[in-house]
Amino acid sequence: MTTLALLVALGILGYTAFYILNCAYNPWGVCKRPRCRSGRIYSRIFTKTFRECPRCNGTGRRVRVGRRIYEYLRSEHKAGTK
Repeated sequence: MTTLALLVALGILGYTAFYILNCAYNPWGVCKRPRCRSGRIYSRIFTKTFRECPRCNGTGRRVRVGRRIYEYLRSEHKAGTK
């Protein structure tokens, strides 16, 4: 029983460490909007008309949640040390 709990805890710790390193190395992820294809949202009726995706501003990439949290904590730390 304790071995299983230890393995689960190590697995969660390993995944967290991997995600933190991934956010530090590559802060950009793929836009998760279902209809966004490389930053463009195509019309359902007219296939040649499109507009920019408002979530990723037409880039097809977005900032990861972990990176946003890191930037928020860093700005709060800087604001508090003045």
